[in-house]
Amino acid sequence: MQIGKLPPALPVLQAHFDLSLLQASWMVALFMLGPALLGTIGGSIADRFDARRTMIAGLLLSAAASAFGGLASSPDLLFLSRAIESVGYLMAVLPAPALIARLVQPARLRGWLAVWSTYMPAGMGIALLATPALMDRFGWSGVWYICAALSAFAALLVALVHDQTGEAATEATDRPRIGPLVRQTMRALGPWLVATCFLFYAGQFTAIFSFLPSIYQSAGLSAQWSATLTALAVMASMIGNLAAGFLLHRGVSRAALVAFCGFSMAGCAWFAFGTSAGFAARYAAILLLAASAGLIPGTLFATVPLYAPSKDTISTTVGMMQQGSSLGQLLLPPAVAALAQFTGGWQSIWIATGAAAMATVAIAAVMARYRPPRWGGQPASR
Repeated sequence: MQIGKLPPALPVLQAHFDLSLLQASWMVALFMLGPALLGTIGGSIADRFDARRTMIAGLLLSAAASAFGGLASSPDLLFLSRAIESVGYLMAVLPAPALIARLVQPARLRGWLAVWSTYMPAGMGIALLATPALMDRFGWSGVWYICAALSAFAALLVALVHDQTGEAATEATDRPRIGPLVRQTMRALGPWLVATCFLFYAGQFTAIFSFLPSIYQSAGLSAQWSATLTALAVMASMIGNLAAGFLLHRGVSRAALVAFCGFSMAGCAWFAFGTSAGFAARYAAILLLAASAGLIPGTLFATVPLYAPSKDTISTTVGMMQQGSSLGQLLLPPAVAALAQFTGGWQSIWIATGAAAMATVAIAAVMARYRPPRWGGQPASR
């Protein structure tokens, strides 16, 4: 929700702070600064220390940063709040796959990790739908305060839930040190595959759906309709998230799912932005793009426990994957905005996003030949 609150507010923030399109794009990208710089190390911290406490600390930091952003009197302070929010986001999401792996049977793990991967489209979609109406009533700063309160409430809920894993907490001194965890993860091919795949996927997804409300408003739609259409498309990606777990359980290979997603995203982006088809047809292409795009996070989150070099490096591998994702979201939206500004419109952005989609297809070809390590009873699988 911290991510999704910004796109509907971008036109208001541009007018309020007199921001250019490129400056606004950096406000979108700054949310991924923390994960882009600290993802792998952050994951190893979650592996080294108590995962639940790490998640609570991340939610509280997100709450504080969002409240600080609501008080911002200049764009610099708002940019700073987004950067701090990014660190809270990192600390909140990295421990989750390792905690889920402790809570469910191995045979059900892929399905539950696919469910977990819906946190982004679900939260972002809710925020996209709610933000225009909330801004009308409370202003953009009110939306920031509400998201702060929700993050703090989530931290309270996590704190109140008792550990049901049946495993005694291990002292930090008895756990592997951060340096060896990072080195072990970065020396393995599997984490690099999921990280680079998420980089190219997340960069194009964020670029498209962060600017889509602005694109629709520039085409004459109201702020509410623009946000609603974007939210419905983002939430459609949950179809792909959940389908990934089902298809993997049915034996469909990870490489095939990633490759299909890459080709689908490239074709749909071209049709939606590069053709003169009617609005309904181009919006249908956006919905199809989002639904098929959800296959990649659903597949990659389910792949992490298999591609991690050891049981102790699951969160570190997630951190490396989030670092790749965040680098893509940090770099590609400004590139897409610069391309739109250079060409004088949004019709050319499919070129940049299509190139990123083809990169995921190339990574899928490597995944098809990769044999992950065996550890902890995990079966070798493609």
